[in-house]
This record gives sequence, structure tokens and C-alpha cells, in this order.
Amino acid sequence: MRVAIVFKRFADTGGSERQVALLARQLAARGDDVHVFCASVRSALPAGVTAHVMPRLVPGRTLGLLAFSAWARRAVARHEPFDVRHAFGRTVGQDVYRLGGGCHRTYLEHAHALDRPAWLRPLLRRLPYQVVKVRIEERALAPAAARRIITNSSMTRDDLVFRYGLDPARVHVVPNGTDLARFRPPVAGEREELRRELGLPADAEVALFLGTGFARKGLEPTLRALARLAPARPRLLLLVAGRDRRPAHWQALATALRVADRVRFLGPRGDPERLYRAADVFVLPTAYDPAANSTLEALASGLPVVTSAANGAGEILREGRHGTVVPAPVHPGDVADALAAWLERADRPAVAAACRARAEEFPAEDSCAAMLEIYREVVAARGAAPPEAR
Repeated sequence: MRVAIVFKRFADTGGSERQVALLARQLAARGDDVHVFCASVRSALPAGVTAHVMPRLVPGRTLGLLAFSAWARRAVARHEPFDVRHAFGRTVGQDVYRLGGGCHRTYLEHAHALDRPAWLRPLLRRLPYQVVKVRIEERALAPAAARRIITNSSMTRDDLVFRYGLDPARVHVVPNGTDLARFRPPVAGEREELRRELGLPADAEVALFLGTGFARKGLEPTLRALARLAPARPRLLLLVAGRDRRPAHWQALATALRVADRVRFLGPRGDPERLYRAADVFVLPTAYDPAANSTLEALASGLPVVTSAANGAGEILREGRHGTVVPAPVHPGDVADALAAWLERADRPAVAAACRARAEEFPAEDSCAAMLEIYREVVAARGAAPPEAR
């Protein structure tokens, strides 16, 4: 099968980026002819994958967004024929449209600019860049625009059907897959070694918070939960990893809450798998995430997950077995109670085994197989004979 994949970045860091890389790698391993149309390549291309890079970046977010969508459509057309044209971002003109970032309208309502004053947020939602994103989403979801729409959670599917009046038959839920070799529980002695490298006591209770954009991901309720737990849990520490534009703000908040000595701000990391293996529990009380990849990565690493009902990936958790889903909007007291409950579990080896087993139900290969089935439907709907399964 000859497949065109359209996404702005080809990389191994970032949720959608990792899903693009995993799919491209799986398709190429099958022997498919995979072409990626992007604005930048930030990781090694798998064998069998051809990259077509936008020759010139356009300054400005709004013009850049419009320019990439227009370039991708023309570039794919120049390299036709393709059996399937698959968009992972906000572009138009493809056969399959995957909304890894969820519904942008919903994001704007619940999670945009949470690091700005409340009075300013409605104005920021109306900036040209955000308006253009919504308009592209509307065009891509129009009845004649995309043959198939893919979401990564039932939460997002139901939201799209409600907001856009979509035919549910056009919307497929394909859960994210994860790299089960990269994200795994620690072997004997590994956790202790990783903790030494990070400067953590071997007997510490370690919660991990990981993500980009700390306000949306829920760092404030996490820090407030830590402050509630600190008096009764002297060994409790919080690792904070990821990228945010206001690091000083979060350090100041930790100081104001009197937990600065309990928090390790690690910054962006290229080795999140090592952080999972050093931790006891993963916490992500997000304001909006269609299906946070970190949820599945944590499970694969043997960690129970404390997240919010605004995370579509919470659908895969079984209460008391794999984690806790707290109500949204998030209250720090709920996060504190959930963290304490998991840290007090006496059956941690059994919990780790259950979490790992749950993650193993979502290998990258299954996600790729589901995509292939949708591709065959697209080809068949176009009137061509569906490619034979290899």
C-alpha cells in the first residue's frame, strides 16, 4: 500500500509525534511505501520511509499553519498516486483525519491559556491563530472533506459527534499504542540506581508529573495535593518533568505552598522511560487531554495512574486496579486522596503487574492494524479493490 502521512513534525518526542513515528515504522516494516509530508524532521527516519519537507518555513503561527496546510495538499498531489492520504494535524484534503489533539473548540473552552488571567482568556480564544485552527477543523470534518475520522478515545468521539453533528459511522476510535519495549517496569536494582542518579533517597515515596504546558496538565492541583499530604508523609517527593514557559512561576508556587524541598523540577527530558521506572505513582490531573500518551506509558512501566475525567485515556483504567480518575474540574483534595490511597497499597508488585498487563492490551501493532483496516475501507469506498492483507 502507498500511504501519505501529513503532520508538521516528524519526531520521537511529543504525543502525536510518537504516534506518527510508530505508525510510519510499523507500515514500513510491513513493506508499505510510506511518505511523510512535514515541516521538520527531528529524528531518524525508519527504513522504508520517505520524508518530503516543506522547503521554507513561513514566519508567524497563523500564516505558518495556513501555509503548511496548503503546501501539504499540493505536495501530496505532486507525488500521487497514493492509496490513502492520512492527516494527523490540522490540514485539509486528506482521506483520513486523525484528531490526536481532540476537538479544538473543546480545548479552547476548557484548557486554553490557563496560565493567563481569567479575564484575558476569552480574548485569547479569538486570536486569528485560534480562529484559523477552528475553521480548518470545521472544513476537515465537513461531510465531503474526510472519508474517515479517527479519534483516540470515546470521550473525543462523543464530543465531535455532539459538536459537529457527525455521522457516528464516520468516526472510529483507535486507542493509542505504546512502545512496550521502551516503556517497561524496572528490573531488579534498576529503580534504586535511577534514584541515586536523580539524587532521590532509596526509600522515598515518588510521584511523577510529566507533560508539556504545566497549567493545562494540572501541576497546580498536583502541588496543592502535595502540600496537603506533606505533613503526614515525610518521605513523599514529586518529580516534575517537561517543558513550560513559566518555570519560575511554578517554583514560586512550590515555595509559597512550603513544598519546594519536596519537588524536583527536571525540565524537558529525552528519557521519560527512566523517570517512570524511578517513580511509585504517576499523576496527571489534566484540564483537557483527548488521550494522554503518558497514561499508557506509565501503565506500561508498572505505575498506577491518578488522572482526571478530562483525560480520555482514563477510559482504560479500572478503578482500584490500574489507577484513579478524579472528577473534572479537578480539586486538590481528590488528587491528594487518590495519591495517598495508591502509596499506601501493600500489594505494589501485584499492582505493577496489573498495570503492565493492561498496557500490553494496547501495543503499537494493534493501533497500526486498526489503521490498516480503516485504510482498506477508504480504498474500497473509492471504488478500488481493497489491497490484500499481507
